[in-house]
Amino acid sequence: MKNTHIIFSLTKRLIGVIFLVLNYLCYGLMVSLAADTDLSATERVVYPVLVYALSWVFVIVGIYLAGPELIAKFKEYFILVKSKLLKNDK
Repeated sequence: MKNTHIIFSLTKRLIGVIFLVLNYLCYGLMVSLAADTDLSATERVVYPVLVYALSWVFVIVGIYLAGPELIAKFKEYFILVKSKLLKNDK
């Protein structure tokens, strides 16, 4: 029973990380859609905006599935960067 719980947890975290990677791939897709000359001007704006919205869904679902450890690590990095920026401002 405990072994299946570990496998489920690892699978959930792996899927979360895959969603986070998909988020980064969305940015390349947005650039390629915006630069595509076969699309009309409206399509070159609307499609990247839709992909951007989808990338936020990937981020939220990815962080939720990846687990609290990943969120804690993001907070740790954010606090570290924030403290370095505030020290440089003085």
